[in-house]
Amino acid sequence: MRHPLFVFPWLAALSFLVSPLLADSVSGTIQLDGKSYPLRYAVGVRVANSLGAGGLVTRVAFSDAVVSPEQLRSATGLLMRTKEGPIHGLTMEFSDDRSSFSLSVIHSEQNGGASLAGTMEQVQFTTHTAQQVAGTCKMAERRMGNLRLAADFQFVVSIGPAAAPQTGVAKKGAAVQSLASVQAYLAMRKAVQALDVAAIQKLARYPQDFQGPDGLKFAKMMKEDEPTGIVVVEATQGADSATLTVTGMREGKAIRKSFTMQLKDGRWTTNNDNWEAN
Repeated sequence: MRHPLFVFPWLAALSFLVSPLLADSVSGTIQLDGKSYPLRYAVGVRVANSLGAGGLVTRVAFSDAVVSPEQLRSATGLLMRTKEGPIHGLTMEFSDDRSSFSLSVIHSEQNGGASLAGTMEQVQFTTHTAQQVAGTCKMAERRMGNLRLAADFQFVVSIGPAAAPQTGVAKKGAAVQSLASVQAYLAMRKAVQALDVAAIQKLARYPQDFQGPDGLKFAKMMKEDEPTGIVVVEATQGADSATLTVTGMREGKAIRKSFTMQLKDGRWTTNNDNWEAN
């Protein structure tokens, strides 16, 4: 069962004048818990859609210290960058039709991350192509988890191409058990079969879907959907994605499906757990 982030239609961008900026530049500030940080560096890349919908999206970072394109592309690159030294800023990821948008904070002094998704009318584009984006972001102070965020900046960013996929080597039989993606997939299946909601929250891509009174209901729905005797018979794991071929039994018949896994923020999760959809 897949639980996508909430997305809403993009609001029409307003036409306005912006001060001229050099390519790959940002001018303005963000405020984190009331403290202001000047934004000096901008970088943008094309990456695979993190929502598992296929295709490519644009990911950009604005910060007070350097972020490399490789760090921005990597599922764990920004996390490792925060451990290298002080850095403050934010990332944006959005689809070409602007129907989905997410924003995350880069904050080296904060242990946990803060992010949001949905309508971002605070961001207005004057240019939006696969090669370049430009515009402004004006965000009044809002709370994201335990963090207070405000922003006021303008930007022009050239977008680097997507990295060539790293597919890895296909493994079969007992050899697949050594892959981290397979271990994460099977741990999720074990938690679902046990209706262990606490364990599911630690393993799910969207743990918020299993919080509150509906958490157990969603877990039961997943358990009912899954076949018995699940076995991963083949897997190909790359740097940040993996494809698993899985078999199981339903109503006395063997079924076989493929599942795509993604590594993000140091965790492997499935793009879609639903056996009917895969």
